[in-house]
Amino acid sequence: MLYTGLRYERIGQFGDELGRNSSFDINQADPDPPATGSVAGYVVAANYQGSVPSGVIRAGNDAANLGRGQNNLVPRIGFAWQPLNSMGKLTFRAGYGIFMSQPTGQAFFQSVWGPPFSLLRLNNGRANASATFAHPFPEPFPTPGLFPHFPAYSSTANVSIDTVSPDLRPSVVQQYGLNWQVEFARDWLLETGYAGTRGTHLLRFRSLNQALSSSPENSIRGTTANTVANIGLRVPVQGVPPEALNLVESAGSSWYNGLEVSVSKRFSRGLQGLGSYTFSKTMDSDGNNINGTSAGNAQPPGDQNSPRQRWGRTSFNRTHRFVLSGTYALPSPQGYPAKAVFGGWSASGVLTIQTGTALTIAYTNLTNVFGISSDRAQLTQGCNKSNLVNPSSIEKKLGVYFNTSCFTAPPVVGADGIGTTFGNSSTGIADGPGQSNVDLAVMRTVGMRWPRENTYVQLRAEFFNALNHPQFSNPNRTYGSSTFGIISSTSVNPRVGQLAIKLIF
Repeated sequence: MLYTGLRYERIGQFGDELGRNSSFDINQADPDPPATGSVAGYVVAANYQGSVPSGVIRAGNDAANLGRGQNNLVPRIGFAWQPLNSMGKLTFRAGYGIFMSQPTGQAFFQSVWGPPFSLLRLNNGRANASATFAHPFPEPFPTPGLFPHFPAYSSTANVSIDTVSPDLRPSVVQQYGLNWQVEFARDWLLETGYAGTRGTHLLRFRSLNQALSSSPENSIRGTTANTVANIGLRVPVQGVPPEALNLVESAGSSWYNGLEVSVSKRFSRGLQGLGSYTFSKTMDSDGNNINGTSAGNAQPPGDQNSPRQRWGRTSFNRTHRFVLSGTYALPSPQGYPAKAVFGGWSASGVLTIQTGTALTIAYTNLTNVFGISSDRAQLTQGCNKSNLVNPSSIEKKLGVYFNTSCFTAPPVVGADGIGTTFGNSSTGIADGPGQSNVDLAVMRTVGMRWPRENTYVQLRAEFFNALNHPQFSNPNRTYGSSTFGIISSTSVNPRVGQLAIKLIF
């Protein structure tokens, strides 16, 4: 049997009735602004109220972007086939579909503190040294009359811009898979299949003004060598620090592939069960960013201009996962008083065994010659994925989870003997601690005739992490930290028991 379909989806974007949406187009920015400053590159919505300064772009819609990907045709196809000689015991299935996802409001959250309707100031340390209780904020303090305000950037300025990409569009997810099911014995079903997902135009956070590389053959504003001191001369847009032009864009991508096997037993003779195993791998272009949310404010580590360099296993990837669950209703004896005491009892349990999540070894690189401090550690010679984690039991490596000799600071490449390049350890290069957990429940169901027929009272005793087995969280993953490689918490609570009464009618 074959199924096909074609779906049309109109996916709009968030707009503001008062015209307060905005974005920034770096392609329209002035790379060498005059000393008086420039506002070229700022984009306002079509319904922006007020005059538009010279250099600021008025978009063609209220979302203040190009409005791409709003009209979509998405196909679906699938089939099911049951061989005639299988007597209904063997079935093949496959399917493919494209699905659209509307950009979330969180992506547009950047406009809340982005120009021209807000001004974000973060002052601490030396920048806030003159603060007092009487005057806690730097003067002049902005008043409502200042807005709308477009901060001008120049070679002597230090402007931060948080914005949404003018090229923002809905995410696209392609899902596909095939499997076969066979009833190999009465009430027993075996299912084996492949599942895959391809994501494109996914939301991600990135810094756009990373410094470029100069050389005698490729001079940048008169610089022919890369040093920490001349980072400000090598950025694409002067007046904005390398990590201060922060953009939410729909340019991320992902790929999931998984083998899925399950054996299930239908309820019969008091027993029901399901065993499932998944062998999978999830990759994406910003694998370490999921902990900060896909469209949040967590800059992915590494080269901001190279999705390939940041490509790797996602932070939620678990290669192996096995789950066994079952319920057993104990036989109920006949006759009173045995039935009153031993009747209606049942037990259930869930066993979960899974490998750890993928870990990225971060490094705060304050001497990065490209101005990006969010980096990854460098691998030492002879080290690879197989020897990054100490081989002893988890209890013995709580304080030294990683083989620390395998990591070091990125190599120096700057002409000043200080500036370093990006670290070469891959995204998701190591595995965190695995988990094995058992949850159990014991129940007794007693029939009643009040308030109506077929009324039951169920008494339940449930135990989570029933074996009280300690299961540990991931270690500190920042190389250079005093707690690097130390596990300081658990991921699952100690044994928890609870009693419950349920009325079923």
